[in-house]
Amino acid sequence: MSVEIKIVRKNIKYIRVSATTETLLVSAPKYLSERDILATVREHEAELLKLIEKERSKKYVNNIGAGEIYLFGELLEPEISKTLTSEVKVEKFYREKLEEVLKSIFLEFNNMTGLVQDEYKIRKMKARWGTCYPTKKLININLFLAKRPIDEIKLVVLHELVHLKHPNHSKDFYSEIAKYIENYREVQRRLKE
Repeated sequence: MSVEIKIVRKNIKYIRVSATTETLLVSAPKYLSERDILATVREHEAELLKLIEKERSKKYVNNIGAGEIYLFGELLEPEISKTLTSEVKVEKFYREKLEEVLKSIFLEFNNMTGLVQDEYKIRKMKARWGTCYPTKKLININLFLAKRPIDEIKLVVLHELVHLKHPNHSKDFYSEIAKYIENYREVQRRLKE
């Protein structure tokens, strides 16, 4: 198994396993030997790998070496992903694809809301999906939003556009968002996972 396995011994009766995108966390009874714990993990390897894949798909984590690259919430076809052999190539690909999608999403919400930015930029950001500078009418969109499903991208665009009218997160701000995306809370929850 090519993932990190962390073993934590506890006062429990049975082995419990949880997963992150890169690690299996094995909670095991104090009395079990490491050999027995690892034997149990190997015995259930297929199921545990599925658990990790499930976590990765929730987070849209790319594994470039394995050809697993997400675009708009879906794994790319192998013939496309095998051409994207470095982070630089993936980022260039994301920028092109996100630009295509953002043009139509911004146009859709500009027409729907009457709110229009002067400019939007695609940037690599670590902590936010988007930012808005209302006085400049400038919106920045995170490059890695290209991994996420279209409904999540639409919510980020609308969220930032509504900041042109309501520069805070007031009740009026969320009421404005709800006019255009009724299930925004559910989409927002997925974005925060």
